Amino acid sequence: MDDERHNITVFPGVYPPSEDTYLLLDAIEIRPDDVFLEVGCGAGLITLAAAKRSRSVVSVDSSFEAVHNTLENLKRNDLYNTCHVIESDLLCAIAPTVKFSLIIFNPPYLPQDDEHTDLDHALVGGQTGTELTRRFIKQAVGHLVSGGRVFVIVSNLADADSVRKAMSECGLVVDAVSEKSLFFEKIQVLRGIL
Repeated sequence: MDDERHNITVFPGVYPPSEDTYLLLDAIEIRPDDVFLEVGCGAGLITLAAAKRSRSVVSVDSSFEAVHNTLENLKRNDLYNTCHVIESDLLCAIAPTVKFSLIIFNPPYLPQDDEHTDLDHALVGGQTGTELTRRFIKQAVGHLVSGGRVFVIVSNLADADSVRKAMSECGLVVDAVSEKSLFFEKIQVLRGIL
């Protein structure tokens, strides 16, 4: 994806666009006919990119602050009327009949430990780091059109194989489409096609 500049602000307590955000953004292909869903929109950087390229955009986050942050960034970039932004625990607030061609999630993917920060809600994905992601996969598959794509980030610090397995068990054809080594971990973008 080409390098776009967006006018964004990041509210306190909201996960800022980071290495994993940009890795995911670069790995996805957003098509003009896509019906796009971003789960865990945070400050909304990927939502902004999708709003410029896809047919329709829905973004969700479990954080009230993140929902308002994404809405603010849509306003700042004159894209406010092009998206629906909803507070939701994963896809729970989306009607079962609503389908998407592209669903992405940069989940909290680190395992739980004894250290605690104000951003644990955006970083810790459960005891093994993958519980939330596996729950997402099960929900997302029910909202995909045939041929639809799911993209998700995993870390080698967590049980990434369990995410691959969950995707395969849900009928997705899984590939690692991008990866990046950071100083303490390796992150990958997994793509699943229904």
